[in-house]
Amino acid sequence: MPAQPTATSHPASLLRRHLKLLQETDRRRKWLLAGLYLLLCALLALLLVHEAMQRQQQALDGLASQLQADINTHMQLALATMDHASMLLPQQATDPTPQLRDFAGLAAARQPFIDYLGWQPRIRADQRARFEQQQSQLRGQAFAIRDYWPTRNAAGQDSGNYVPAPPRHDYLPLLMQEPVPPAALRAMQGLDLLHDPLLGQTVQQAVSQGSVQFSPPSRIAEHWHLLLLQARYATNPPSPNPLVRSEQLQGVLLLSLQLDGLLAASTAPYRGLQLDLLAPDGSSSPLQVSGQQSGGNSLLPVQSAQLPVVLPVDGYRLQLAQPLAWQQLSLPLLAVGLVANTLLCYLLWLLAAQQQRQRNIRRRAMDHLHREREHASVTLQAIADAVVTFDTTFRIQYINPSASMLLGPGHHSVIGQNVRQLLRLGHEFARPGDTDPFTQAMQIRDNVYLPDSSYLTRSSGEKLLVEGCVSPVFDQQTRLLGAVLTLRDTAPRRQHMLAALEASERRLRQHEQELARVARINTMGEMASGIAHEINQPLSAIVSYCQASLSLLAEEDPDLPLVCRAMQSAAHQAQRAGQVIQRLREFVSKRNQHQSLLDPNQIVANALALLEFELQSHDIHLEQYFSDKLSAVYADNIQLEQVILNILRNAIDAMESVHPWGRLIISTEQDATRVRIMIADNGPGIATALQDKIFDPFFSTKPNGMGLGLAICQTAIDNMGGQILASNRPSGGAQFVIDLPALTTSTAQAVAGEQVS
Repeated sequence: MPAQPTATSHPASLLRRHLKLLQETDRRRKWLLAGLYLLLCALLALLLVHEAMQRQQQALDGLASQLQADINTHMQLALATMDHASMLLPQQATDPTPQLRDFAGLAAARQPFIDYLGWQPRIRADQRARFEQQQSQLRGQAFAIRDYWPTRNAAGQDSGNYVPAPPRHDYLPLLMQEPVPPAALRAMQGLDLLHDPLLGQTVQQAVSQGSVQFSPPSRIAEHWHLLLLQARYATNPPSPNPLVRSEQLQGVLLLSLQLDGLLAASTAPYRGLQLDLLAPDGSSSPLQVSGQQSGGNSLLPVQSAQLPVVLPVDGYRLQLAQPLAWQQLSLPLLAVGLVANTLLCYLLWLLAAQQQRQRNIRRRAMDHLHREREHASVTLQAIADAVVTFDTTFRIQYINPSASMLLGPGHHSVIGQNVRQLLRLGHEFARPGDTDPFTQAMQIRDNVYLPDSSYLTRSSGEKLLVEGCVSPVFDQQTRLLGAVLTLRDTAPRRQHMLAALEASERRLRQHEQELARVARINTMGEMASGIAHEINQPLSAIVSYCQASLSLLAEEDPDLPLVCRAMQSAAHQAQRAGQVIQRLREFVSKRNQHQSLLDPNQIVANALALLEFELQSHDIHLEQYFSDKLSAVYADNIQLEQVILNILRNAIDAMESVHPWGRLIISTEQDATRVRIMIADNGPGIATALQDKIFDPFFSTKPNGMGLGLAICQTAIDNMGGQILASNRPSGGAQFVIDLPALTTSTAQAVAGEQVS
């Protein structure tokens, strides 16, 4: 029996399958095929219009040459008009003459592209008020010299406005416009041409060069205008110096040409022409020439011809354009090309649909693989800590060994359990009803970090301080798959941090005690001369009491009770002297000066660390400029730090009256043989009469000061082979400079010799 046809072999079924296959093509490829089809059609159209465009280009080039000659002729007429108008002005022209007004009307009648002609006088700053008042009375309305600030509205149109001109040395207001132009041009009267953003540069060139200058084309209302300007001076000829010539300026003769009207006469016989004005920056602006109408079809190419030199303004050119007409194309050849293009694009579409079907199959397989890789990636990134993954129903999918150890024994088979029941997380300030981090991460679809002081409660009841994060996991289509919890036991790290902090505090206290002891040693050296009179007083008293006792005993009837009291007083004074010496012995103890190689930047940093609290409590701004190329110095570590501390504390005390904040500047630098540590403040500084006394022992500007701090500092620095200098900063405040010898080759050998001996 013959085989029965199946349903799939029906033509309608094949057509549906074929259409379904074509629909599987992605949008991007459809757009590409559409673009290819349009491109092929465009190439076909180019071939059809190529020969027609060549003919049209030849005709357009001829028209451009003719238009160039006509424009040059009009420019010569405009220059001749300017020359004749200049001769009508008297040498000392202040107001326009009737002859100039009549000539302006005659020139505009003979040459329709002339808008107006006028004499614009120069107004000095001291003449402005009187000039504006005269013009206001003459016009019957308020008049002011103005500036124009151009702006653009949302539609790209000029929406600028006029504002009164600010005070200047002189002005060149637009005043005379003959014959009377349209309202749009009359609105410009009062505009300061000398300082206008568009015309000011051209006016200044006309003043400095003394010749006719052309302004850049400017659009006013619906027309483009070109201005010719010629300066007039008080002396003839004017000074060759541009500055003197600008002072000799009387005014400017201005001729306004309507660029649209100038071109209208030359292009009137031609239909469909498009004229564009090209600026030096490449921007293009259309010229609406009277009598011209667009022709042809906008879908066809447009031929253009650029005139090499059209306007006397540098960089401005004209461009002619004219579209083709449909009648010039071969329609039968166009139809054959369209059919061929359609068939080619259909075959490419069918091939792209087959490729898209294969990609869809691969994408579904890659989606499953991406989900698996996402789980593995997040898990591997957190593998160093306790890691637990769970799905959207909060069922645990994976738990690593670290998480099992953190939960405690008996938690190895937890796959499938509810993570919220297994991991009982809490924190010290939790309130009833707070959302747990697992649910919160699912809701906001973002990472949720555990609050500070969070803890994990084990099954035994033990609480472990932990920190961690819950991170949601998504598939390739950003669908939520679950989340990953990472935990870390913070108890060991906190213990280590506490131990390190205690050790640091012990070292700091020891260092402060050593600094205090060395400060007492240094202070003792300077106090020796100061307390000498305290020891001399009891010694003098002892001598006096002993001499008095000897005198009493030498008498025939000595007063023994009086002698006894004198000897007791002598003994008391001896005890007093011994107490003074004992206090000095208690003050000076442990060790002598020990010099070694030191890093100056580190010594300053140590001193600043001890004063960190004082600087913050006094609201002092600290600026540090440490050189990274300092040599070592040979000095006593403790004494050098004590010197820096003493100077820093003096600076803090000096800035008590500075508000709102003090400014402390510390810097280090070095030249060939010396290292300098500079400490400056913005306090009241050092009085000029006291600059030579501040290092004297027992001299102090503080109410309760002993006057030994800076004297001790100077002695300590002298023992290190350096010197300490004090001065006032030009900007205010005091500056102290600690100058120490740098460790050069010779000093290094000397230090090595001392250490060997």
